[in-house]
Amino acid sequence: MTKQLKYPVISLFILLIVISCRSPKPVQNENKIQTITITETLHDTVFKIAKDSSSYNALLDCINGKVVLKNVIQAEPGRTLKSPKVRLDNNTLQVDCNLKEQELYAHWKSKQVKDVLEKNITITKFVNHLTFWQKVQIWLGRLLLILLLFLIGRFLYKTYKPLWF
Repeated sequence: MTKQLKYPVISLFILLIVISCRSPKPVQNENKIQTITITETLHDTVFKIAKDSSSYNALLDCINGKVVLKNVIQAEPGRTLKSPKVRLDNNTLQVDCNLKEQELYAHWKSKQVKDVLEKNITITKFVNHLTFWQKVQIWLGRLLLILLLFLIGRFLYKTYKPLWF
């Protein structure tokens, strides 16, 4: 091909490529974020035990130089304490008051799991859609452009006759 014909053909090819470009379709983006939060808490507590008491009242008497229990007036147990055990041996008074062992301290762990899933969906929408009449005008413009290019090509052909003829 000659240089005179090469440039109009390349220009026409580039022009057709530009005309054939279309706008992109709507794009849909989706973002997912998942967050898991685990909170572990250590708890402890102290149990308060209310005060408790037991009592024992008795009359004592002395017989032959030895002390003996004559009469028990009162023997009251407490909430958790039993009545005291009282003994007299050789003028010695012995009082026993026993309480069972108790646990006073407790601790435990608790876990809280919080799962959060965030989902963002973004859809690009085209607001301005072409009407039928606008599409017709675009196609008529394209046909007019092709006709105009043909007429310019024919004019250039007649003005500058090819060298090979």
